Amino acid sequence: MSELKTEEEQIEAFKTWWKKNGLVLVIVVAASVGGYFGWQAWKNNQANYISEASALYQNLVQASADLSDENNQKTVTFIAKQLSDDYGDTGYAMFGQLFLARVDAENGNYDEAIAALDNAISKTSDASFVAIADLRVAQLLLQKEDFSAAMTRADKVSDEEFEAQKQELIGDIFMQQGKRDEARLAYQKASEAIGTGVNHPLLEIKLKDLVKG
Repeated sequence: MSELKTEEEQIEAFKTWWKKNGLVLVIVVAASVGGYFGWQAWKNNQANYISEASALYQNLVQASADLSDENNQKTVTFIAKQLSDDYGDTGYAMFGQLFLARVDAENGNYDEAIAALDNAISKTSDASFVAIADLRVAQLLLQKEDFSAAMTRADKVSDEEFEAQKQELIGDIFMQQGKRDEARLAYQKASEAIGTGVNHPLLEIKLKDLVKG
């Protein structure tokens, strides 16, 4: 009987505890379960979001393969805008601006292309993207024959990863000005930055032409 009484007392004690704390326990458990599934849903949504942006970007890259085609230009412009409007917090939107600038450059709209690149630069702190964009701007300024501005922009690139591209571009700027010695020095620096065992046929041609001259 003492054991039964003890069990009955335990049951009563549990009922009393449940009346006081049961609702709180249910809320805590529900919140925990809801939070878990909410987190899973958020992760799935994020994965879908990135996947959608990636698919759009791949379509953009394909369309940019031939920008002499007006329809491809329209496709690139449309997708780049969609990436900027709907997926602006992704890297795909940033790089979409590079392709948008290429469309403008293809049509000789260098100022619009530079504006697009500068706008993209202002929205990111990604050092690699900024370096790529600065080099593109410098190339566009060279196209405009604004040699001083092109050189200034190229000099802004300090990331060693892009040293070869930077020096080759500087060489191109000097060549356009007829400064062959300075161009040869820049091309040699570009070749050194690339390193041994890596072929860069166009750069080799530029250097050979200068040596022959």
